[in-house]
Amino acid sequence: MPQHIPDRPVPDGPLRRRTDHVQSAAGWLLVLASLLTLVIAAVGAMSAYRDGLDRVQRDAAARSTVVAVLLDDAAPVGSGPERPVGVSYVDQMGRPHVGQVRVTGRLLAGTPVRVEVDGDGRVGVEPPSRGDAVLSAVSVAIGTALLGGMLVVLSWLGVRRAVAARNHAAWEREWRWIEPQWSGRGRRV
Repeated sequence: MPQHIPDRPVPDGPLRRRTDHVQSAAGWLLVLASLLTLVIAAVGAMSAYRDGLDRVQRDAAARSTVVAVLLDDAAPVGSGPERPVGVSYVDQMGRPHVGQVRVTGRLLAGTPVRVEVDGDGRVGVEPPSRGDAVLSAVSVAIGTALLGGMLVVLSWLGVRRAVAARNHAAWEREWRWIEPQWSGRGRRV
């Protein structure tokens, strides 16, 4: 017949030690922290996406088309239809610039071509796109979730280590008290 040992914790029974309660409470707090991390990641991603869209709109408003003059001949090369050629141009503010653009066809030096310049007067700079805004949002979401997840995991490992150390010390104290009685060394004959 199985013998009931009252001090032995049963898996489905109530928690016995204070450290069990601490570990349980810390676990629930870390679950809440994980959920909060996901909410922060989502809010950060939405903010980064809105900022990206604002950047796209500002860049589109600041871009302009100017007439540039080719500095070199653009003779076809066997490697492809487009090739970079040096150009000289004046931006909207009247500042002279030299840059490179990709051209197609056979064009001679001195030929005027239309080029798009950004708000800083640079030519050949790709405008930001909606995809850049999405990439920024995804990067923020992943970075925040990974950082928060790492902090939660490290916190859980710290709680587990502290609880295990506390339990180990309690078990040692209890064993020093119980062992002499259990082994019979503590009885007087």
